[in-house]
Amino acid sequence: MNFKSHQNTFDDKLSASIGLAIGLLFIAGGFWVRNIAVREGTTLNETQGTVVDSISRRDRTGTNNQQKETYAPVIEFLVNGKPTRFTGNYESYRSSNGHIVVVRYDPKQPINSARVVNPLEGLVPWGMFGMGGLAVVYSLGALLPIRWSSGG
Repeated sequence: MNFKSHQNTFDDKLSASIGLAIGLLFIAGGFWVRNIAVREGTTLNETQGTVVDSISRRDRTGTNNQQKETYAPVIEFLVNGKPTRFTGNYESYRSSNGHIVVVRYDPKQPINSARVVNPLEGLVPWGMFGMGGLAVVYSLGALLPIRWSSGG
């Protein structure tokens, strides 16, 4: 293992510094998203809901003015033993009736605050930590005045 001295140019230092800043922003964003999830977990109730119906609508797309049909599930869940319904987000696909979903809601106003929990949303902060960590490690390696060399 050989380490050799290396002279960094201004461009090398600038691009590594920008990469370092971006990496730190990703890590900070990961903490921010994670804190939102923790706060939701402590203040909102979580329960299972069932898709009981779906609503469709036609939207016009921007450039070629084409019509596209989108669907929103009508989800029913229990609040203090009473069935409560809300309409989910419009998507390009239709959820099948009877599909079980996880619902988060504020017990003070369940109809207005209810939302379907995406099963992958817990991975977002970890992805941000990973991308930010890689950017930080790579940028710090580029800023160091020495380089590893395998040759003699």
